[in-house]
Amino acid sequence: MRVTKQIDINEKNSRAKAEFAKMIESVSSRGFFGSASVTVSIQDGHIQFTRVAVDRMIR
Repeated sequence: MRVTKQIDINEKNSRAKAEFAKMIESVSSRGFFGSASVTVSIQDGHIQFTRVAVDRMIR
């Protein structure tokens, strides 16, 4: 059971990092105005979920 738990933790860590990288890539372009955030909900040292939000301002 411990091995399964460790794999799950590593998978969630990797997923959060990948989502952050995708978000940075999508907003780091000329003509983007707005805000972007990645929120990681953590409980007892373990990632519960990752939320990505991008708010684009139209000028």
